[in-house]
This record gives sequence, structure tokens and C-alpha cells, in this order.
Amino acid sequence: MSEDQRVPDIRISEFFDKALAAGVPHTSLVGLLTAQGWREKDVYRALGTHIRNTLGLDIPRRSSSGASAKDAFFYLLIFATLATWTINLGSLAFQLIDRWLADPLFSNSMQTYENYAITWALAAILIAYPLYLLITRAVLRDAAADPEKLDSGIRKWLTYMALVIAASVFMCDLICALAFLLRGELTSRFLAKAFVVLALSGGVFFYYFGGLRNAEVQKTSRDRWMAGLSGAAVALMLVFGFLQLGPPHTQRALRADSQRVQQLYQLGNQIQNYWKSNGSQLPTSLDRVSGPKLDPITRVRYQYQPGQGSQYELCADFAQQSPSGDGQDTWNHPAGHHCFSFDASTQLTYPSQYATY
Repeated sequence: MSEDQRVPDIRISEFFDKALAAGVPHTSLVGLLTAQGWREKDVYRALGTHIRNTLGLDIPRRSSSGASAKDAFFYLLIFATLATWTINLGSLAFQLIDRWLADPLFSNSMQTYENYAITWALAAILIAYPLYLLITRAVLRDAAADPEKLDSGIRKWLTYMALVIAASVFMCDLICALAFLLRGELTSRFLAKAFVVLALSGGVFFYYFGGLRNAEVQKTSRDRWMAGLSGAAVALMLVFGFLQLGPPHTQRALRADSQRVQQLYQLGNQIQNYWKSNGSQLPTSLDRVSGPKLDPITRVRYQYQPGQGSQYELCADFAQQSPSGDGQDTWNHPAGHHCFSFDASTQLTYPSQYATY
């Protein structure tokens, strides 16, 4: 049974019958009943029933668009894009905090992996946030033309679901941040990440929970304020993210250098295996071992220079300086031509400053 078809409370109906028969104005009766805690809708429903029973007239009902599959689609799309850009905005902020407030005890030196995390977050924000604004604007315009949609059950259910998701993300992020604090991570990093979580989750709760409580009134200025604040925050984080990454060709150069280092590492392992299998002798050339021998971009052959005993060098041309990390890392290199010196009798260290995919 819909809300409009509910039977009025018998106490209200009896009160209307006796009071109106005594000549009390119906406006006074509505005020008296609502002052006693009765819902205004229930009071007017009882008044309508009294008029229908007394005069034999049916109250004309305005056709209502109500909630439709279209409304459900748009609200689902709004909350999907909301979750996408807010989660990735938080991820981007966490990555930047880890770089700006670096802690040597919690650094894995995998800058390529960190760059990939930043690029995914930037891409998600650039796609999801404009879509979120456009769809939200369309829904608000539709609601302004038909305010009844603001009180639809679909809108309320989906909004509460979004609030539950926001609360869950808020709780999980704070748990993770607190876990790192308990492990001894710098307090400044914990405070910065906690502030990011509070700002994002608090903004979602303030806007949507406030919208549920004031569904009858269009808060145009409130919508504009939230759009302006979120837009400023997103724009600021995008600028910081692109400043950390640099242009796309820089990321391509980093990817190429990462592959060069990985290939040299594979060649070094093959040379070490040859040394062990051939009576502590180095191969005379790279043709004696398997593995990638050509630069992935220039297709120039890597250089191999055997030295005295177990000493040898592998050389390549790099597009840029290696990612910042431990200054003693075996695989650190400048931009341009560089040779790595190795010993076939010792185990090669893995190039941990680069991540593989």
C-alpha cells in the first residue's frame, strides 16, 4: 500500500468529524493536530477523507512522475562516480604524502610502482569527477522542475547506501593509518592522512546527509559551495600530481629505463650462470649467453666488456637519471651512457627501485 492510500488514523477522523460539525475552521484543526505531534500529511489525509465522505467529492490527484528507472540509473551513476573520484583522490593524496613526508623505514624505493599508482589515480579523477558534476547538475535541474523527486524512496535508499560506503571507507582508511602509526611511522604522516580521510568523508556526509534532512528545500547556494570546494580540491591535487609525474614522455622514458635495467639484470644472471658452468670463465661476448641484447627503443646492442678474473661491465644508454633511492644502489645510473661493474662470483642484487608488471 502506498503512502497516499493509507487509511487515516481513526482518532484524527473522529476529531475532524466532531470539530468541523461544531464549526471549527479546518485551518485551526490542522494547526492543533500538528502541534500535538501528528504528521501534517496524516492530518490532511484525514481532512480529505472527511470532505470525500461528507460532500461525495473525490479530491483530484496530481499525476506524479514519481521514481523511475531513469532516476535510479542517474542516482547510481552519481554515487558510482562519487566513489571513484573520492577514493582515487584519497589515494593520490596518500601517495603525495608518502613522497613529501618520506620515512626511510617505510620506503620501498619502487618509484615506478608509485608513479603507476599516481597515474591511475589521476586518470580516474579526470574521468569520474567531470561526469559526477555533469550528472549531478542534470539531476538537480530535474529536481528543481519536479521537487517531489527529492522525496523519492529510490533517492533516499541510494543516498543512505552511499553514506554507508563512505563510512566504511572512512573507517578502513583510519584503521590503516592508525596501524602504520602503531608500527612506528612518523606522526606527521599519520596526521596528514587522517586529515585527508576526514576531509573527504566529512564532505560527503555533510552534503548528502544534509540533503536528506532538507529535501523539501532546494539549497542552490549549498550546491554551488560544495561544487566550488570540491573543484578547488580536485584541481589542486591534479596540479600536485602532474608536477610529481611530469609530462607523458617523461613517464615513457622512465618505463624504457626500467626495461633496460631489467634486461641488464637478466643478462647479468646469464653471465653468472655461464661463469659457474664453465669453470669460472666469463663469456667472450653476449652471443654466448641467452637473454635480451637489444635496447627496447633504439634497438642498439647492449655493450659487454669482460675484465680480469670475474669482473665485467654491462653498458646501456639511459633516457634520464634513475629514480631517487639509496645512493649505494647497484643499479643507480645517470642520464646518457653508463656502465655497471659486476662480479660474476657474487649474486646480483635485484633492481628494487624499478617495479615490473
